[in-house]
Amino acid sequence: MNTTENQSINVDVDTGRYQLDFYIRPLDIYFTVETNEKGIKEAVKTIKKHNPDRIVIEETGLLEMPFNIACARANLPFTIANPFVACSYEKAASIRVGSG
Repeated sequence: MNTTENQSINVDVDTGRYQLDFYIRPLDIYFTVETNEKGIKEAVKTIKKHNPDRIVIEETGLLEMPFNIACARANLPFTIANPFVACSYEKAASIRVGSG
């Protein structure tokens, strides 16, 4: 049986200069907002409805800061992922899986 009752709610955020892309899993919800005050407020409001366990946003040279500040003010649990560490982990995992 595939249920989301006891699964953690995670929000992945892709930050761009002009827009923020969100994916809420395991609910399979995807949405995009503009990277401005109005868009960020809309995103925080949408995310809060789902009471996430964590929000993961990739560090992108300060483009993520307005969203991070909004999450902190809204008491949302966010973490900033270093893209170089994530890429290194993915590369190492694919090598380990492929070498079996």
